[in-house]
Amino acid sequence: MDEPEIELGTIKLAPKDTFRILIMDTEAHTEQLKKVCKGMGHNVIAAHTITEAFAFLDGRDHADVIVCAAYMEDESMFEFLRRLRKDPVHKKTMFMIMALEPGPFATKLNASVESAGKALGADVFISMPVFDAAQLIAEIEKLLPLVPALEKSRLAKESKAI
Repeated sequence: MDEPEIELGTIKLAPKDTFRILIMDTEAHTEQLKKVCKGMGHNVIAAHTITEAFAFLDGRDHADVIVCAAYMEDESMFEFLRRLRKDPVHKKTMFMIMALEPGPFATKLNASVESAGKALGADVFISMPVFDAAQLIAEIEKLLPLVPALEKSRLAKESKAI
């Protein structure tokens, strides 16, 4: 399977301010979420399956934040999170569980999903019955590391070369 492509932010930021955000959700939702993240100037990767997500993570080594749908039809967010936390390279990647436009049944499960997700290592759970770009931006900004992983890697290489 080909790994998902990195889509560059729509505004150009300095490398120290540009983060990679992996979004795992349905096609319709990933388009909506990508637009907001790219509008913040961040690079975005869209995946619709665990296999696609790991094709990227194993091929390009990181994402600064992962935004994952709480409720997926043919995949398990819990399985994805469990595999991610077992991987030494990705175990500390910030992970947001997002219940975007959950139906009535899913809304009743939110508290259980949040609790189980946090027990497995999720950093945050947000429920968004109606898409709110400002709320999404605020939640992602809380999870961003001080320095993007690519910039950290570049700085480490430069210090070794000196």
